[in-house]
Amino acid sequence: MRKIIAGTLLTYTLATAGGDIAETVEEPVIVEESSAWEHKVAIYGWAASFDGTLTYSIPGEDDVESDGGVVDKLDGMFMGAYELRKDKFSFLADVLYLGMSGGETIAEDIGRGRLATTVTEEFDAWILSFYGGYNVIDTGSATLDIIAGMRYFSLDVEASIDLPVLAPIPLSPSFEAYDALIGVKGSFDINENWYVPYIFDIGAGDSDLTWQAQASIGYRFGWGDVLATYRYIHYEVDAVKLVEDFDLYGPKVGVVFHF
Repeated sequence: MRKIIAGTLLTYTLATAGGDIAETVEEPVIVEESSAWEHKVAIYGWAASFDGTLTYSIPGEDDVESDGGVVDKLDGMFMGAYELRKDKFSFLADVLYLGMSGGETIAEDIGRGRLATTVTEEFDAWILSFYGGYNVIDTGSATLDIIAGMRYFSLDVEASIDLPVLAPIPLSPSFEAYDALIGVKGSFDINENWYVPYIFDIGAGDSDLTWQAQASIGYRFGWGDVLATYRYIHYEVDAVKLVEDFDLYGPKVGVVFHF
């Protein structure tokens, strides 16, 4: 009888306490690790300079070499970039368009005199770069990504060559190149607002060599960032093509929007 009474009391006690225990024990919360997609859109203005050597083939004449340094007018420009990032992976697209024009006079010795040839040129250049990236360093104040991708370069030239003894010769040479790239991209913070982003790539393919380097100083605002940048793009190409060498360089200013 004592065992029955003791068992009954024990059962009642546990049942009564169970309600309190159930009220105090919280169900475990499952936290899923995830990161949001990060987007950046950058728009730039660039005071670009152009150096290079272009070779035209004139029917019945020797090739005429035009020094790209004669470009003295920037007719139009667009430059923008889009970056998508999630966790350690990223994608970057960079678009550059330049419309330029210029002219020069080439003098050649012929016997006892000199022959002056006037070359007037208009250029349309597109440079499109696409990269995939993987982050290898992230300290909170400094990052470094390894990037790989490709660059497309298109150059169309509308040229008019005036010879003293012939009618003007119109030419419309063009050039395209696809090149594989590898490089690095990253940034480091100077303080809470100021930071230094950079990118460098190098590659080859249709061109013998191409590389790009740019470094910026940036300032963070609540709505986005402002960047002051210096950029240099270089190409080396087989001399039998229109382009022998091509360089675009100069300072640029841009704004970056995050969303």
